[in-house]
Amino acid sequence: MAIKSILVVMSGAAGEEVRLKEAFALAARHGAAIAALHVKPTPALYVSSPGMEMPVAIIESQQREIDRTAEAVEAAVKAEAGKAGVAVEWRSEEGDEITVAGIHARYADLVIASPDVARDLVFSSASPVLAFPDGAKPAAPKRVLIAWNGSREAARAVRDALPLIEAAATATVIVVDQPAGQSIGTDLGRALAHHGIKVEVSERVSGGADIGAILLEEARTSGAELLVMGAYGHSRFREWVLGGATELALNEAKIPILLSH
Repeated sequence: MAIKSILVVMSGAAGEEVRLKEAFALAARHGAAIAALHVKPTPALYVSSPGMEMPVAIIESQQREIDRTAEAVEAAVKAEAGKAGVAVEWRSEEGDEITVAGIHARYADLVIASPDVARDLVFSSASPVLAFPDGAKPAAPKRVLIAWNGSREAARAVRDALPLIEAAATATVIVVDQPAGQSIGTDLGRALAHHGIKVEVSERVSGGADIGAILLEEARTSGAELLVMGAYGHSRFREWVLGGATELALNEAKIPILLSH
């Protein structure tokens, strides 16, 4: 499926304008529309002792701060869009960020979010989520690294990432501890070649090393600008394909990671 709609989740954190700029780069490459979403949290309610109600003044103070943050995010989004000459649809709602963003994400071809948001959002959205770290360079990726173990989740990630892979110059398929008697990396390389993609296959043996660390090392040495991975399990339990490799990658990767469930 082509990427024609991109949703950027803006949490109000410092440095997140890079995610908006990544949306600009991808939208220009794929001819996509952009929407920016900020989810305003519901004011926290607590009491100092049983039977006592929270003072209204405290609730109102929380709400004013929440509204100020939302206004600041909206202003920043519109300022960046104006400088770039890009049209961005602004959206703002109140509620749980993952729940609200997950619903909006179901109508987008690609979602861009911080790694912390992406690790849960990928399970609630049913859409591919690009986990974009603060320090990453916004750009349409030219070299893609695909973490491949032959699973359904990994296959879904590759299919969801196909427009990005096709637009890149090259793709590397990395297989760690390939199953005996199989050639799953070569099989995927052959399938991607049918799309006109220049593919390399890298087969590694972990030898007990952390698979996530191996993937990050491969990303560094190959010059990858995007890592594609499948996510497995349930968001609140943090279960992942490749024995925790995705969790480590989300915590330490300096490049974007496309996740799909």
